[in-house]
Amino acid sequence: MTMLRTPPPNADLARLDSCGPEELLGIFETCLKTGSKRSALVPLPDAWGKLFSDLFLSAEEMTDEMERGEHRLSDEHAQMLRAFIRADCISGGSFVLDVIKSGGKIDRAALILIADLEDLAGIEQNGMTAIHLLVGACDKRVRPALIRRAGKRLLSRVYDWRGLPVIFSIFGLCDLDVEDLDAIASVFSPDDLREIMSKNRSGNNALDVFTSVSASMKRYPRMERNALVRNAFYIPAAKDTMKDGEEPPVRIEKISGGPGENQDP
Repeated sequence: MTMLRTPPPNADLARLDSCGPEELLGIFETCLKTGSKRSALVPLPDAWGKLFSDLFLSAEEMTDEMERGEHRLSDEHAQMLRAFIRADCISGGSFVLDVIKSGGKIDRAALILIADLEDLAGIEQNGMTAIHLLVGACDKRVRPALIRRAGKRLLSRVYDWRGLPVIFSIFGLCDLDVEDLDAIASVFSPDDLREIMSKNRSGNNALDVFTSVSASMKRYPRMERNALVRNAFYIPAAKDTMKDGEEPPVRIEKISGGPGENQDP
C-alpha cells in the first residue's frame, strides 16, 4: 500500500520551505504549550515531514542511526515531540492519524522512532488501532524497527475490531520478509508465540503461523507464499462498507485474502 503525501497549497509550501529545523521545532513546542493542534505558519503534519526530511536523507538512515543510539535531535527536543504526540493521542489522535494515512516514509518512520507506541495503541479509527494502521502503512524496511519497539504487549494484546492482535496483521502483509521474522523472534520466544491467538481464542496460534511463514519463505515466491500463509489461520471477514458508528459483524469465516492483501509487494 503506497501512500504519498498530498503537497500543501502554494502559500503553505512557500512558508514551509523557509522554515529551518529550529523554527519547526518551535512550532511544535508552541502548540504543546498552548494545547493547539494548529499552527499559524504551516500545517503540523507538513511541518513534521519537513523537520525530519531536513535532518535525514531517508527513513532508512534515520532508523539505522536511532537504533544505534545516534540522535540528531537533542534529548530535550525528542521529549518535547513525544509529549506533543501524547497530547494529540489523548485528544483523539488527529495528527497521528494524518501522519499514518497521508505522510511519507520518513514521516511514519519518525513517528515510530519518536513516539511512545503505548500512546498510539489508544487511538482507533473504524475499529483499527493506530498500531495496526501503522504496521500496514510503514515502509517494509522500517517495519522490523516498529516490531522491536512495539514489544510483546502491543503486538500480542492490542486487538482490532476482528479480534486480531497486531502480530497477526503483520503475518498477513503481502511484503513480509525474513527481517520481519527475525524481529519477531527477537521479541518473542516460541512459548510466547504459542500463547498468542485471536481474542476469542479461535484458529491457529502465532507459533503455528510463524512456522508456516518461515517454511513458505524457503519454498515459494513471495506472493504465492503469502496467499498460503493467509489461509493458515482463521480471521473474521473484513468489510469496507461499515459506516461511522456501525457495529462490525461478529461472524468468523476463513478467507483467501487477509490484512494487507491490497498492498504493493
